Amino acid sequence: MKTTNHLICLLSALCTLAATAAGGERWPAQKAQEWYDSIPWPVGANFVPSTAINQLEMWQEDTFDPETVDRELGWAKSLGMNTMRVFLHNIPWQEDAEGFCTRIDRYLEIANQHGIRTMFVLFDSVWNPYPKPGKQPAPRPHVHNSGWVQSPGRNILEDPARHDELKPYVTAILTRYKDDRRVLCWDLFNEPDNCDVEKFGPDSFAPDLSPELKLKRAAELLEKVFAWAREVDPSQPLTAGVWGNPVWLEKPDRVDAICLAQSDLISFHTYDGPAAAEKMIAGLKKLGRPILCTEYMARVNNSTFQGILPIFKKHRIAAYNWGLVSGKTQTIYPWDSWRKKYTAEPDPWFHDIFRRDGTPYSQDEVNLIRRLTGKTEPIREALVPVVE
Repeated sequence: MKTTNHLICLLSALCTLAATAAGGERWPAQKAQEWYDSIPWPVGANFVPSTAINQLEMWQEDTFDPETVDRELGWAKSLGMNTMRVFLHNIPWQEDAEGFCTRIDRYLEIANQHGIRTMFVLFDSVWNPYPKPGKQPAPRPHVHNSGWVQSPGRNILEDPARHDELKPYVTAILTRYKDDRRVLCWDLFNEPDNCDVEKFGPDSFAPDLSPELKLKRAAELLEKVFAWAREVDPSQPLTAGVWGNPVWLEKPDRVDAICLAQSDLISFHTYDGPAAAEKMIAGLKKLGRPILCTEYMARVNNSTFQGILPIFKKHRIAAYNWGLVSGKTQTIYPWDSWRKKYTAEPDPWFHDIFRRDGTPYSQDEVNLIRRLTGKTEPIREALVPVVE
């Protein structure tokens, strides 16, 4: 307890210094809690339509697919889900800022029609470090997230002199949507120091930064992104989540410390079983702020809806599982599909809830989610057959 209290004091001091430098202020804990108490229990998924292999294909003009977004968010609504976590990307904004925002507007209109509010993610350090605009590659057969791309790419992240190039994107997006009630909150940077060295197969993408350098550069950019966001001062709360080996309270690295000290809402990831999730929640509760789990549910890791979602409801932890509909991201396959050859659909699926025709992977899971969200009326729009 003494160690945890000492860390909380340290994080508070870091937060004060950072807020002063940024020209803005982190929400007081009471304000964050009052905001959280005013909304329904947030339950949803990390969403990319099944027709998109990555963030670029989701948002670029030629491949933006509002019909699929509408259909699949209808399936989410049928589960009682009321929020989605959705990844943006700096490249579509740089290529066509107004068109990008027009498509975001259309997405928000669709989501709102289904009673779904959105957590937008501005940056992401996971998978391919070399994003390129234009036509995206076809999925590699049976490979998990074979086309997902980082934001920003390595060429910007590794060069601190280029970090400020990203400020116009951050401030423009936040300014446009800072008072939009369809936006629930902002996740500024997903897994900033996730290093993809040796995760890809030998015939895939060139390597990422070294772990040490990526941690350093990601921390530098993360501090700036929080500062830029505070300058805009959106009406929605900010977060950036801790992830990976859960030693955030005992031995936080620099990225962990920034996330915990700067976030209005504490967010985290868990792909482990119920006991580990309970332990993480108990530790993070000591920080005295609302808690969001922005990624969970990997069936082969014992991170299941049956094991985890009741825990989140008990503690009123916001719950965003990875994946809604099986599609071009191929996240029904596990992470090791980058190195291990798969030739058919795995059993069990790793992520995702629905097949592309709207039928559930597991009816028992769907029944559980609906029971926990209080969705009692009969399903109507969820299982409308899709004609390919």
